[in-house]
Amino acid sequence: MNKKLLTAAMALAFVAGSAQAGLVSPVTPTAAELVTTGGEVVIYFAGQSAGYDSELNLIEPLGFAGNPFFQNHSTPVGTSLSLGTYAAGTVLRFRMDVTSTGNSFFTGPGAGNPDGLVHVGHASWAADGVIPVDGLWVGFEDIFGGGDRDYDDNRFVFTNVRSDVPEPGSLALLGGAALAAAGLRRRRAR
Repeated sequence: MNKKLLTAAMALAFVAGSAQAGLVSPVTPTAAELVTTGGEVVIYFAGQSAGYDSELNLIEPLGFAGNPFFQNHSTPVGTSLSLGTYAAGTVLRFRMDVTSTGNSFFTGPGAGNPDGLVHVGHASWAADGVIPVDGLWVGFEDIFGGGDRDYDDNRFVFTNVRSDVPEPGSLALLGGAALAAAGLRRRRAR
């Protein structure tokens, strides 16, 4: 491979890889609620890989006047929007309207997606050069039937929001504690 071609390939790989450079945990598909941790909730547009046009709407709590927002093909990556200030424990539900197909996909359990599938994934996010905050990364799959299930068709980063599912490390810790407790009970029974 000639030097110019190699340099161009390396630059392209860097740009493609940096699109999700702030991810610090694997993307996990989830039907969990998005729950506030208290304070101002800011959402950042973290990019898209979608062929279809779509836009995001905050549907719960009711009354958010900024709907729809973040049209995926016209919003610059890194654009932020304050969703308001919420008490800890407030559930936020979103609807992604895929305007190219007429389908809508939702966050949360029992979301009511038209194909009955989960269309949202999440991961932890660390601040980078484009999105300068730590937060929760949330990605949507925009194709009826699940598409390629990479949950990166539309990507967002939230401040002061968590997924209402224990992280895998927490589950492992709880599982280990349960096994240790069961072992102690067996030892005492003897």
